Amino acid sequence: MSEINENLGKQEKSQRFQIAEPHDLSKRSKWLRDYYFKGAEREWNNQYMAFTTGTDWDIIWNEGDYYIVPEVHTYIGNKGKGVFASAFRSMAVSVKLPENFWELSLPERRMAFFEKVMLDYIPQEIISENDLLGGGRFNTQLSKCLNKNEASKFWKMNLEIRRKLFKFNKSGFGNLGATGGHIIPDYETILNKGFKYIHKKAEENYQKLNKKEKEGSKGQELRAMIIAAEIPRKLAKKYAEECRRLKEKTSSHERAEELEQIAHNLERVPWEPSETFWQGVQSIWLTHMLIISEESYPGPGTSFGRIDQHLWHLYKKDVIDEKTITKEFAKDILGSFWFHSNTAYDAMIKVGNQGITSGYGQLITLSGCGPNGEDLTNELTYTILEVIDEWHPILEPKPNIRLHRNSPEKILNRIIDIISRSQGAPFLINFDEKSIAGMVTEGISKQYAWNYACVGCLENTMQGNDRSGTVNCNPNLTKSIELTLWNGKNMPGNFIKPWTKDGEQLGPKSGEPENFKSWDEFWNAWKEQIKFIIKFMVEINNMTEELRGKYMPTPFLSTFVQGCIEKGLDVRNGGPELSFVTVNGVGFATTVDSLLAIKKLVFEDKKYSIEEIKEALINDFEGEKYVVMQTILKNKAPKYGCDNEISDELARKVMKTWGDETWKYKTPTNFQYRPGMLSWNYWAGAAAQFTIATPDGRKRGTYLSNAMCPTDGVDNKGPTAVTNSVGIALGGKTEGGEFINYLPSGSSHTITFNPSILRDPEHKEKFKSYLRGYDENGGTCLQINMLDADMLRNAQKHPENYKNLLVRITGYNAYFTAIGKELQDEIIARESHRM
Repeated sequence: MSEINENLGKQEKSQRFQIAEPHDLSKRSKWLRDYYFKGAEREWNNQYMAFTTGTDWDIIWNEGDYYIVPEVHTYIGNKGKGVFASAFRSMAVSVKLPENFWELSLPERRMAFFEKVMLDYIPQEIISENDLLGGGRFNTQLSKCLNKNEASKFWKMNLEIRRKLFKFNKSGFGNLGATGGHIIPDYETILNKGFKYIHKKAEENYQKLNKKEKEGSKGQELRAMIIAAEIPRKLAKKYAEECRRLKEKTSSHERAEELEQIAHNLERVPWEPSETFWQGVQSIWLTHMLIISEESYPGPGTSFGRIDQHLWHLYKKDVIDEKTITKEFAKDILGSFWFHSNTAYDAMIKVGNQGITSGYGQLITLSGCGPNGEDLTNELTYTILEVIDEWHPILEPKPNIRLHRNSPEKILNRIIDIISRSQGAPFLINFDEKSIAGMVTEGISKQYAWNYACVGCLENTMQGNDRSGTVNCNPNLTKSIELTLWNGKNMPGNFIKPWTKDGEQLGPKSGEPENFKSWDEFWNAWKEQIKFIIKFMVEINNMTEELRGKYMPTPFLSTFVQGCIEKGLDVRNGGPELSFVTVNGVGFATTVDSLLAIKKLVFEDKKYSIEEIKEALINDFEGEKYVVMQTILKNKAPKYGCDNEISDELARKVMKTWGDETWKYKTPTNFQYRPGMLSWNYWAGAAAQFTIATPDGRKRGTYLSNAMCPTDGVDNKGPTAVTNSVGIALGGKTEGGEFINYLPSGSSHTITFNPSILRDPEHKEKFKSYLRGYDENGGTCLQINMLDADMLRNAQKHPENYKNLLVRITGYNAYFTAIGKELQDEIIARESHRM
């Protein structure tokens, strides 16, 4: 018997499901991709380099950038003495400062230091004979260049923020904090006019200032911007010199010509306008990596915008009209761009899966409509889709494809073809009509809103003039249920010392629910608590925004975000023409389903009392009596996601209530709060672990619902039913058929299909019809998994066979074997739909 079991075990271990693999890569692109995946075994990498002013008080690692990642809170120590802060201080290289350094203003100090590090301390390297772009190392941890007095004031404010923020998180309210990235700078202007234009613009605006303004904060910021605008030219020149040095050493005539052309490109861009496709890609890349270096934030959310539109005129000229390069060579140029984008993960390359701990989200946006609803898909769109397909599975740059009513059959066929070969689709699908309706909600004219693009995971922003803080605030909506049931207090026993106390009055006294005679009374009490949660969140986040705006300026990024030069204000201090902070509600369906259960089973059917519901939650549904109750709550109460009019209407009211509340607030730096629904992975970790059992039958500490998605397992009426529910919850349509979208930042809806649905042409046509229907009736953004649950279970047992298995978590992909088991189990538990 033991021998039989051993043989069966071997057979199971050898079993391997087919997973997506790269294909049809050129020799050059294959080498780059293979070289990247050597990870820590590479002789070259882009891991963090730290640099200091050498002062005792210097701050290098900014903990505030990582407040939104509660897993990092453990490593934050007192006044820069935590694990990360201490490590970067110990490894930091002291930079020789200019003689007048400490006489300069903070923005000017930042740029003097940044220039010195980028030009004189970080080596300029062309990665290999297969690389076609200049721009290698960019992962930095830079001194914040504070003087002693500034550092003292910074820490006084920072410690107060930390105390309040940790209480917010440990009390189950969610997480928050002003962080970097998550922006689309004005790459279009850099491509078409260059930094020479930016430099002149900054100088002209500085000269317009009067004497008092020049001596004040506007003058300081603009002088820093003038320095910043020249850094790309100086750095590109250094890379050009390196190309010519390598040219003298190579024995390959072909490579010598390539190196000369790369040098020529770098002598022109990004200072001057790009004249060729190669120069255009080079210009974008060097500019992009400098943003990451300045912010000391390795890529998350720093996105490229509608790259197929920005580069189209150059691609058309070079590949189609003049044929100066072939389509295949253009793909190799893009291949170098793909390679460099992924080296953002080298930041901590020796940690785990070659440093890949999440999806950073350097997002590109493809296709989409024009100002009159016309389709803007072009041949470059399809070429980029080929690169995406051939390089997959790989994480960066993350593609988002915009679909709309006039999207051509050709792009839908191409999308479905790529999806059929992947597990976690390599791209997100955005739907224009509803997304544009959301942008209009935040005051952007339809005349401009059509030109939106996506950052980070799926968040909608405008391009070049917008910073929308798209991941800064993530309140746990489900906390409102606990506060309503206990009249604004924590549930007895739900506290974590020293941050919270047993039975602490956290929210307003909205009434003892045991005394409520009607559902309307409970609903009004719930609205009081949800309004409190948004207000509580704003009060703490405003402190993080103010601190960052005052002590962490980024003058380089500010030079090419429209509005900053004109106002003489930093991008972090209210400079952009459009300035928002996005509030991403977490646990939406869990909240809705809990309210539905109370409405139905307590106030309508009177099967349970409020006291009985509270007892069950306190006991976490443990014990025979409560197990029966849990089963009824799960299976007899209405649920969001089943195309049920009553359930979906309550979902819509919940969405509108908390969303409307966000619009009431602004930051001290003049950023307007707005609603969205991203969730990241908070529903499965940071928020879930501090959330008590809920009236929908969920047990304490288990994962909440994911963004716009229904609770796992309840969406059993099919994908069309789920789609209709999502569309209604977002606002539906007016009587005249106009789209309503309560969430201008967008909403993450992840759906899992069984791979069999794309097995033949007939089913592919059905899936195409589903996508067309989603555009009319669904949400703003769809993420698709084509997964077999048995394959995922096998991957849990034999991770060595599934290293390249990508799955879509929410707005991002991740390697299945690199995420925690809790998150793996959540993905397996999702409903797998068939057509």
